[in-house]
Amino acid sequence: MNSNSRKIYWILSLISLAGYAWIAFHLLGHDHTETTVCIFKNVTGWACPSCGITRSVLSLLHGRVGEALWINPLGVVALLLLILIPAWLIRDLVLNQQSLLKVFRHAEEIIRTRKSIYIPLIILVVINWGWNIMKDL
Repeated sequence: MNSNSRKIYWILSLISLAGYAWIAFHLLGHDHTETTVCIFKNVTGWACPSCGITRSVLSLLHGRVGEALWINPLGVVALLLLILIPAWLIRDLVLNQQSLLKVFRHAEEIIRTRKSIYIPLIILVVINWGWNIMKDL
């Protein structure tokens, strides 16, 4: 594994750990409704496309799927990534493979080169952003 590959694996590991730490912080009693750490919202007063993802994930963990989707549908994606990426990292480590890196690079190439993929993704993010602003998250 070259140093660039190692960097990507380390970054994904750290992001996953940070995500789990953030969720644990909230599950252990921090009242997540009183403050926001969103720099965009703190500066502009408007919700960003990712505002509400923590609350959405917490709702999913408590079995409240409808509530989670209402708060922010991207919470489902975030929780799936929090489950999938660490499992895949461990799999690659145990089997001494780089399958996650190959899929990551392939997905990156597809998104970068095909307008038929990235334009709808951008539109979905903009729609989600408008949804967050409408709900006054």
